[in-house]
Order: sequence, then structure tokens, then C-alpha cells
Amino acid sequence: MSPDLRVLAPHGIAGRTALGYHPRDGRPVACWVVHPVSGDPSTAARLDRFTAALGLGPLTGDRLTEVSGYRASLTAAGGWATLWVGDETELVAEHDDAWLAALLDRGWAMVVVGYAAELGRADNAALMAYLTSGSDAHVGVVRVA
Repeated sequence: MSPDLRVLAPHGIAGRTALGYHPRDGRPVACWVVHPVSGDPSTAARLDRFTAALGLGPLTGDRLTEVSGYRASLTAAGGWATLWVGDETELVAEHDDAWLAALLDRGWAMVVVGYAAELGRADNAALMAYLTSGSDAHVGVVRVA
């Protein structure tokens, strides 16, 4: 997936779509990556509140947290995906056909909240390196609305 998809970024936080692969079955997984748009330290607190609002678990947890439908959901149409938190739009990002196919096939996406602005431009290899580096990140599964 192209790492330079345009996004709407409220309050210094952006989201982007990425395509990963499930380690057990090797099939595509739709991923939603949330990251700061700059190195502004105040953005970390906003990311912490975002993580808490979704109830995401730590990257080092035993299993992925399944985010309750009343907390968050995903929709996609017309090349745009929306991560809804509660009843309000939280983040909007472009997606491609492969990402949409993975989302619809599984009915969920893995949401990753990371604290590095570079995640907005990272290719999949750099994203995987971040996730396996022990860096601070939170993850969970959000279902399609």
C-alpha cells in the first residue's frame, strides 16, 4: 500500500491504511495506523486519550483486544475509510481496493496506535520493524459497522 495517502488529521493525529498479513493463515489484514503528524510532545497525551477511548491493549499483550462496537467501528466507501469513535468521526483516510477487500473479507481491521510521526510515511517493512522493536504502541481489532 502506498505510504503517502492523504489523510484528515485533527489535533495533530493522523490515520492511514496499510495492508498486513495474518501470521497464521497468511491472508491479507486491513490495518489502520494512528500516529502523530509531528514530534510535538503534546500530541502524546492526545494519543493516550485516543487509546483509552478505544480500550486498546498494549502491543506486548497476550492477545489482541477486540474493541466493543459502542466504542469504535469502521466504514469504507468511495475510496475513503472512516474510523468512528463513539458517534463522531475521528479519523478519515484513503484506502485502495486491496485494503477494502481485506476489510470486507475479515469484517475487521487491526488498529495500531504508535507514537512516531514516521509511521505516516513508513512502508510496510518499516511499520513491521516499529511494531517488533519494542516501541510504545497499542493495538486492537475494530469491526466494520
